[in-house]
Amino acid sequence: MKRAILNYSGSIGKTTIAAHLLYPRMPSSAFFAIESINQSALDLGIAEVKTMRGREVGDLIEELVLEDVAIIDIGASNIESFFEAGSRYHGFIDEIEQFIVPVTPEQKAWQESLKTVEALATMGVSADRIILLPNRIQDNPEAEIPSIYNYVKKTKKATIKPGAFLFDSDVYGYLAANKMSFDQLIGDDTDYKALARAEADETQRSKYVSLYRWTSYAKPIRQNLDECYAALTA
Repeated sequence: MKRAILNYSGSIGKTTIAAHLLYPRMPSSAFFAIESINQSALDLGIAEVKTMRGREVGDLIEELVLEDVAIIDIGASNIESFFEAGSRYHGFIDEIEQFIVPVTPEQKAWQESLKTVEALATMGVSADRIILLPNRIQDNPEAEIPSIYNYVKKTKKATIKPGAFLFDSDVYGYLAANKMSFDQLIGDDTDYKALARAEADETQRSKYVSLYRWTSYAKPIRQNLDECYAALTA
């Protein structure tokens, strides 16, 4: 499976979704960042990222030929050049099996998301391959971004998978600041509460208390990621 994640709008969580939702659940995946100014996946704990510009689609095609599983994270600053360069290669758009368009509740963000869908549809991408993924949701995605649901029902140019959405959470910012993955934070099930209570050194105790807080916060968010990915692939 080769998935691209893209949007005309910036700062809506594309790279965060690529790094925390897709990459841990797509074993042996190659990670391509089509970017110039957006947040790097290297900052989010991805060990190996191949970076290129949108106009370098020819190089990307050569790379994708050799990959069975790939994530292509397309920055907003490169999406136009990516589309333009991609249109010059026959069949290129068919190399990518799924296009994930994250969408957040802000009006400008969802409008840009629908613009992205329209561009993909114009290039001949079918609705079942264009996935609108609600992101930074507080409670109910359909109540918070009703316009995208109405758009899909009316135009049938994209798909919204039931149950495929991500809650808003400060834990993503914490992981980014510490260049950690979810597995690095909570993978070993360390009992930080017990360590904090047993630690005499105040500085180290404070560190354990903070880690206890963030591991407790991260666990339900990782469950949300698991459920979202299951819905995405259903």
